[in-house]
Amino acid sequence: MGIGQTLQAADVGADGTAVPQRWLLSSDSHIVEPPDLWTARMPHDETLPRVVRQDDGDWWYIDGRKTMSFLGIQPGMRFEKKPEILRTSGTFEEVVSAAYDPHAYVTANEADGVWGSVIYPSEGLVLFGVPNTGVVTKAMRVYNDWIAEFCASEPLRLKGIAMLNLDEPEVAEMELRRCHGLGLAGALITVAPPVWGPYRNREYDGFWAAAADLGMPLSLHVGTDRGDPRADVPQLDVTNVPPSVFVNKDYAVRRTLADLMLSGVFERHPDVRIGTVEHELGWIPFFLDQLDYTYTDRPARGPEWRRFADPDRLPSHFFRTNCFASFQEDAIGIRLRDLIGVETLMWGSDYPHTESTFPRSRQILEEILDGLDPDERQQVTASNAARLYSFDLPDPSDSL
Repeated sequence: MGIGQTLQAADVGADGTAVPQRWLLSSDSHIVEPPDLWTARMPHDETLPRVVRQDDGDWWYIDGRKTMSFLGIQPGMRFEKKPEILRTSGTFEEVVSAAYDPHAYVTANEADGVWGSVIYPSEGLVLFGVPNTGVVTKAMRVYNDWIAEFCASEPLRLKGIAMLNLDEPEVAEMELRRCHGLGLAGALITVAPPVWGPYRNREYDGFWAAAADLGMPLSLHVGTDRGDPRADVPQLDVTNVPPSVFVNKDYAVRRTLADLMLSGVFERHPDVRIGTVEHELGWIPFFLDQLDYTYTDRPARGPEWRRFADPDRLPSHFFRTNCFASFQEDAIGIRLRDLIGVETLMWGSDYPHTESTFPRSRQILEEILDGLDPDERQQVTASNAARLYSFDLPDPSDSL
């Protein structure tokens, strides 16, 4: 049977009749970069990412710094509930082919009920931590060319996200425009800019305006903290990350979103869309409450404590109008959806990483989304992402 003709288990409607399941869209999936992505395109530049084989696997080096080994070697293994079998290193030969071959990618995700995917990098996320502006900008440009070619092989099903280094906003704006011309659907920017370049600075206004004009949503993905190129002793160490970092992964995105809202970025650029990706949802209601409390009840402390042109406008308003929140499996956050805004929520599988919901995405979503009406389910699992990233979903009659 062809796409949209395969029937699996159905939902049950209010009248007790079977309702065919619809396709999912993943707003946060990844590829695994092949070892020669950078070296094949710029073979004489040893600062760009390259792979070195060591005793415990293949490891990426960037500008002489050891970073990560290969992900995508154990998708689905988390469900074995045996932590001792989960690994953080391996060789490229162990990576599933569907992590770097676009046609195999679509086939594998189709078996998980996923019609289309928004594609982020894996090793590319680490680039944000490299404290060298030139290396990062150049490496991201090479990646952007590659991911555009990858997604062009399956243009209806795969939407690529560019990577941009905002150390030099005008350079980033030019690259954003180039990536739009390549057919990429959005851009990834650091979730934690350096202390000298917070997003409340007006020097970014040209970049925000370009993103709004081009209709390119911007993503703040977990694990993209910027390595400060101006630091006296710049460091990059992703080989030994303490578990407390994963528990508190929403820290940086809260700081950044607060800067964007309170400094008037969304007021000045009402069409720009900026979202939190893979930080989950449960923190958002309290965060929005604190935004409004700070704006209305705390005394002003200098020129940065500005007021909106509309005297009745609160910072939380801009979350619903200008932000989106991509999550993986947060049942607590879903129960608080009315405080967040269902229209902002979109699910992502995180395929092919070990912690992804693949190949049990439908089962996990059935548990997480229990209690949502069909329209809300459709928004969260497909239509919100389709609208943001311009997917053409199959006709509703073409159910899974």
